[in-house]
Amino acid sequence: MERLLKEKDVEYIKDLFEKNLKDEVTLTLFLETNGPKVTKFNEQYLPYTEEIAKEVAELSPKIKLNIYKDNEEKEKEYGVKAVSALFIEGPKTNKNIVYYGIPSGHEFSSLLEDIIDVSKGETELPVDIKEKVRKISSSVEILVFVTPTCPYCPRAVRTAHQFALENPNIIGAMVEANEFPDWSNEFNVYAVPKIVINGGKAEFEGALPEDAFLQSVYEALGIKLI
Repeated sequence: MERLLKEKDVEYIKDLFEKNLKDEVTLTLFLETNGPKVTKFNEQYLPYTEEIAKEVAELSPKIKLNIYKDNEEKEKEYGVKAVSALFIEGPKTNKNIVYYGIPSGHEFSSLLEDIIDVSKGETELPVDIKEKVRKISSSVEILVFVTPTCPYCPRAVRTAHQFALENPNIIGAMVEANEFPDWSNEFNVYAVPKIVINGGKAEFEGALPEDAFLQSVYEALGIKLI
């Protein structure tokens, strides 16, 4: 397979990582599995997802890459729901920042920004939002359905992933809608970004501001946001 990143992009990302990465980051990628179902729709993307992960990991000595195929024990450890699944891990994560499907198009920028946040162990969320996110003591799963061509999707993905970095009780998951049609149908994904919280306890479309996004998280938990 030909390399996916152009030389000018490689140099830009190298410089970006050199200036911003602090602690080591691990990319953990699940490809083939006997557990979660791999459909014919996403199977074609697996080599490209693997190549993206490999090329990004090559751009900094602070990024390590683990690739698992047919490893049921690791799948259970990470709570993998489908493949491909790419987890971004650092000192302050809890296997709770994940991309289901290829992080391409507009979502490639989300991947780079997530790596930097995880390496720094902090987000750029407003202080009051951080405090409210950290107060959540119940389990929360945020699914953000996207497509690579959607210019509004990265903001929603980034918000979900930043919430997850601020609170280990929160799972923030990007789902590439075209790769997982059954998943998209289950949650009636007709437009993106579509955000589904705790299996549909709360859901909305669009890239809402962080405070409105957090309001939906609290709504899913049956808690009034003060």
